[in-house]
Amino acid sequence: MWALAVLLGGLGLAAPVLHGPRQSPQIALTFDADMTPGMLQMLRMGKVRSYNPTELYRLLEQNQVRATFFLSGLWIEAYPEQARALAQNPLFELENHSYSHPGFAQPCYGLPGVAPARKADEVLKTRALLEGLGVKNRYFRFPGGCYAPEDLALVERLGLQVVHWDVAGEDGGQADPKVIVRNVLGRVRNGSIVVLHSQGGPRLPATLPALRELIPALRARGFAFVKLSELLGSEGPFRLR
Repeated sequence: MWALAVLLGGLGLAAPVLHGPRQSPQIALTFDADMTPGMLQMLRMGKVRSYNPTELYRLLEQNQVRATFFLSGLWIEAYPEQARALAQNPLFELENHSYSHPGFAQPCYGLPGVAPARKADEVLKTRALLEGLGVKNRYFRFPGGCYAPEDLALVERLGLQVVHWDVAGEDGGQADPKVIVRNVLGRVRNGSIVVLHSQGGPRLPATLPALRELIPALRARGFAFVKLSELLGSEGPFRLR
């Protein structure tokens, strides 16, 4: 991570934001709503019941947990009413996770690649969808966290700030919620940005039960949940660990 930051600095590029200020016990829970063309096909064929886990939103609401959702454009198009409800919920904020969730750099956890000429559209189409929901898009997260320096430069030219994370729950493909809980509790610090996933589906069976343990456990440690913009807004970006 440090070597990449040095490289990017030499190119005049800022590295992605990884966390907020460390002085206060505030953390940002962030959720990626992935949707690839393959996932959309599985949904339409009935092979997956839903990528819209309403119980997750209900859990956050019941516990008054402020959170940030990075939505892919295909997910917004698949669930327009849910996307609008999230946009109108004062607990939540919505940001940009590309349109079709490709790997901007390869290899990237099995994600399909994207032609360089299409990368700007991946960002702009989802920004337009967010604006259609009344959302001012400020942040972008690369699918899988995969990018090359030229991809970072592209997103910056488009006026968005790249935000990744310093704590990964690693809930993708994980069936044991205790592993996710251990991943988060073992790494979280003041100012942490935690990444989990919110699209549900067969690869994320343990995210919701993990959250049921994580929310009270994090509060018991004295952490307050804030939106990403609240974590970063007052003191600017913190890009290095």
